[in-house]
Amino acid sequence: MDNILFQEIARYGFKPVNPKICVGTWRNYAVALNNYAGKACYYYAAIRIPKGSRELLKAVAEAYKAAGLNKNVSVLQAGPNCIQGIFTPPKEDVGGCFTRFLDTLTGALAQNGVAPANTCALTGAPNPDSLCFMMNGTFQGYQPVCGSVTRQSGCQAQARVEENETGGSYLTGFIGALLGMALGVAVNLLTLVFLQRYFAVLFALVPVAAMFGYKLFKGKLDKLSIIIVILLSVVAVPLMELLTLSISVARELGISFGTALEASMEALQIPEVKKEVIADILKMLLFMGLGVFFAFSFLRAQLNSTKLGSTQLALDSMQPNPLYAAPAQSAAAPEAPIAPAAEQPVPTEPLESQE
Repeated sequence: MDNILFQEIARYGFKPVNPKICVGTWRNYAVALNNYAGKACYYYAAIRIPKGSRELLKAVAEAYKAAGLNKNVSVLQAGPNCIQGIFTPPKEDVGGCFTRFLDTLTGALAQNGVAPANTCALTGAPNPDSLCFMMNGTFQGYQPVCGSVTRQSGCQAQARVEENETGGSYLTGFIGALLGMALGVAVNLLTLVFLQRYFAVLFALVPVAAMFGYKLFKGKLDKLSIIIVILLSVVAVPLMELLTLSISVARELGISFGTALEASMEALQIPEVKKEVIADILKMLLFMGLGVFFAFSFLRAQLNSTKLGSTQLALDSMQPNPLYAAPAQSAAAPEAPIAPAAEQPVPTEPLESQE
């Protein structure tokens, strides 16, 4: 689907930057399409509003419905820096549906006083001269940026990656990951001991804290770092079970933790106790698996290869910002009233944090 869609929308000035991502502008709104599940695309239109808006979300959804596009387009969120949704074009009219979709989206934005984004995603400066594809916690999609700042940020990110590749240490990284794992275990122990409940979200804290420690102690950030973090997260499970059992024994019998730990180790030799403990460990392993799943995107984003890929993607997708010099309307789209671009303060995001 992505090849057919990208071929169809190339006539409107949209350019693929890789097999999954295509970028362009429509009525000066910067728009990105990201292929999803083979049959649909996430779309992102860059805007600047003070905060997320349910009213805008509702207005765009109603506009799609009024245009008869509700079966092909949905809107998921309207955040401060982009509006996002899913576009599923029909096979028989890909190009026509695409133009109706963008006409409806940009028209609804303009009618609600939301202008095309026109502040730099990296510095917050007004009237940036370029556009590039970004994907991080704050900025998503095709965003306006100052070209020189983006290129400089890309060079700095590449330099940090090269420094880590040559100077990173598995040993110091392992020590940091061990300390991070201990912090994650401590947080989970509080809920296990006092609430006697498991929380998959808190289990995700173990690999996240381990990776944070690994990075803080200048570990080499390659695929092996993820393996180290996951192995430590798995080791954390029987450790949490043993510590939980020891703390419970110490509280019930009023003895020191060291004595309770020795008693717990001896109790594990009893078949009935051992069987119950193994059942708890298996249950906790399931939660830890969910925690690693939740945290995996964060883990992968820390890798040198991911940082280099996102940096290169931003540079490869860079194009002139039509609002910077000549805010001409797209030849394929009719004119629509556009409110003056609001210059909202924008938090600085380092380029290397992009995914």
